Formats: sequence, C-alpha cells, structure tokens
Amino acid sequence: MYFARFETQPTFALANILTLLNNRSMKLIKPLIFTLFLSSAATLSAAVESSAEKSDSPATESPAASPVDRVMPDFSQQQQADLALAQNTETQVIWLDLNGQKQLALLQHAVASAPVGTVIIFTDRSTSADWPAMVHPLRTQLPEFGWNTLSITLPDLPSPLIPQRTLPTLQDRKQIQTAPDTSNSSANDQAADTAPAPVTDTVKKEDNTPDRKSAAERMSDYQKKISELGQQVDGQLADIQGGLKIILGVGESATWAMHYFMQDETQTGRFLVLLDPTPVMDENAPDLLQMITDIKAPVLDLWFDNTTYKRQRAALRKRTASRSANNEYRQFRLNQRSNDPRREPLWLTRQLRGILKTYVLDAQQPEATPVQAMELTPGS
Repeated sequence: MYFARFETQPTFALANILTLLNNRSMKLIKPLIFTLFLSSAATLSAAVESSAEKSDSPATESPAASPVDRVMPDFSQQQQADLALAQNTETQVIWLDLNGQKQLALLQHAVASAPVGTVIIFTDRSTSADWPAMVHPLRTQLPEFGWNTLSITLPDLPSPLIPQRTLPTLQDRKQIQTAPDTSNSSANDQAADTAPAPVTDTVKKEDNTPDRKSAAERMSDYQKKISELGQQVDGQLADIQGGLKIILGVGESATWAMHYFMQDETQTGRFLVLLDPTPVMDENAPDLLQMITDIKAPVLDLWFDNTTYKRQRAALRKRTASRSANNEYRQFRLNQRSNDPRREPLWLTRQLRGILKTYVLDAQQPEATPVQAMELTPGS
C-alpha cells in the first residue's frame, strides 16, 4: 500500500506526495484530483467576490426595518375593565373621567323603597372598587340594611422622581484619569497654554438637590384629581334617593376621603368615617393628624387591633383629637373576624351598620318634646 509509505516527519511530506502522484496506478486519478481542486478554488473566489459586492453596495438599496413603537400595557385600566365585565345585573357600572383617564365606580342600590342614604367608599391604595377583603362585603351587604353604596377606584399616586446622577459618567472618568500628553512640540505647548482649560469638574457644578418643587406640584395635581373625582360622584348621586352621605375611606384612602370631605364642611347630611386609617408616606401629601386637628365636623374612626403599630397610631389620633377639643370625634376598636363561618360574611358590615345607626341615624332624629302637665280645673 502506497498510503503506508507516508512519512510522519514534515521533511518527507512533500516527497511522499510526489512519489504517490508519479506512481503508475495513480496516473488515472490525477486528472480527477486536479479537477476537484480547480472547482473548489473557483467556488471560493466567486463567494469572496459576491460578499465584496454586497459590502460595497449602498445602504439605501436594502429596505430598512421600520422601528415598531413600543406600547406599554396599562395593567390598572385592564384590571378595571375586567372587573366591570364581571359584575352582575344589580350592580351599575359607572366610568368617571379624569382628563381622559377612566376610573371605575360601582353603584349598588339599596333594597328598600326609601333608602336612608349612600355610603361612598374610597378604596385603599393598590386595590379596586370590588376588593374582596373589605370593599366587596360592604358594598354588597349594606344595601340589605337600606344603604346605597358607591365604591370608586382612586387613581395611582404620582410615581417618585428619578434621582439625579451623583457620580461622573464613564466619559468624565476617562477625561479626569487621562494624563496630558507631554511629548508634543514647544509650539503645541504654547498653544495649549493659551487655550482655555477643558471643564472636567462637571459633577460639582450640577445641582444635586432633589426637585422638591416638582414633586409638590405633582402631588398638588393629584389632590385636584381627588376633588374632581368627588364632584363627579356627587353628580352621579344627584338623582338617587337618600339624603345622607357617608364618606368612608379605607386604609391610605382615609387621608384622601378626609381631604375631599374638608373641601366643604358646611354641607349638611355628610359624615366622615375612617376605616383602619393609614397615613400616606409622602411628605407632600396631606397630613392625617393635621386634618384631625383642623376638622370641626363629626368623625368616626374605626380601627383594627391586630398590630402594635395600629394601636400606637390609634392612640396618637385620639390624643390629637383631644387636644383640638373636637367633641364630635369618636374612635371605635372593631372586633376581629369571627370563627363561625355562618357569621363570617357579615362580621364587618354588622359592626359598621350598628355604628351608623347609633351615631348617624339616631342623631338625625329630632328629640321628642316632653309632655307638659296640664292642670285641670273642676268642671272643665
């Protein structure tokens, strides 16, 4: 075998190939080998020329891909739309308009020919107009006791501002860390001395203080939205029976319910109820304690005794109301959920209904005039 005669050393590699090709039995195969070699070389040359032509062609010949606009989904609006479709026929779906932004409101009419009033529910932050924890039981069970209910979804709070950059960018770092080139000629050195020095300390010249004014303006716009939302709610309830209005704020929305209520305290037939109130953690938002100090109207403060934080906040609100000499402020510690599954759905509604009956409905009834004794004379 001729293939066995190949040497492994690189010195004899070429000699072995020539010996193999000069052999008598390989003379018939040599034309085929040269043909394959030439065809592969021609194919490679054509591929190189084709790639060169493509690279030299102008960019305008190939159609540029048009950029696709990225549309971010609005999960809040989608959640409200799905919630509206899931309501039954007894619930009236109302859409409130805030500068083109739709806010869902759910109206439930009282199961009575003469409703006593309407409970307007300001839902907590990151919840909806039919939140199953508190909002849904209240808005669906209070109508059984003669109350209309209207629960509204509040708009999202303003997003926090993006803090300004406090560290230099990579380009600034490179300019600061790069040493000057001293290998230039004397003429270049003189030109460099006369030219103004580049400003590299750009970080110190920037105003790194946060934009408090902008944040305050955004929170002020949000407060205007809450007031406008309340005005639209009043318009929706104009033709509904029931003279009394209960403004009920849940959680953080107790602050916004109180803010809306204090826009006009002179309106008669309105009462404020704070359900498990929580302060809004924003320095530009209305202060719940300050509003408790300033308000002169009756306030019903209902809270749950399930954490130490809530006990401390409840005691702080009570002391604040005592200092303001507001005798119409009343605080109630609600009982916890019942372990009886038959009473579980009504555990909160029954307590709220009893408080409203005692301190709202009964307080609206005029006091009975005492019967004066009449002195009868003989013969009369």
